[in-house]
Amino acid sequence: MRTRRSFLIGLLTAAVATITNITQIADAQAQQDSGTLRFPVRRRPPPPRPRLERVPSPRRGYRWVRGRWVWSARRGRWVWIRGRWLRRR
Repeated sequence: MRTRRSFLIGLLTAAVATITNITQIADAQAQQDSGTLRFPVRRRPPPPRPRLERVPSPRRGYRWVRGRWVWSARRGRWVWIRGRWLRRR
């Protein structure tokens, strides 16, 4: 009985030590991996200042939407979208 209890306590201690060791190894690897980037990270530059547009004279039933900068992933740069008239809802 005593040897069985000692065996179970030893087995439980070994299991806990193994689990603790595995989690410490995983934490160490995560810390090591966080310092290295696997894929290059490209940050796009901030958009330029808004352009000054000459606003055409008002139209009845429409509203003017100012131009804006939009990021073009295909071109890899900011592209200016001109202002336009939108019909009111």
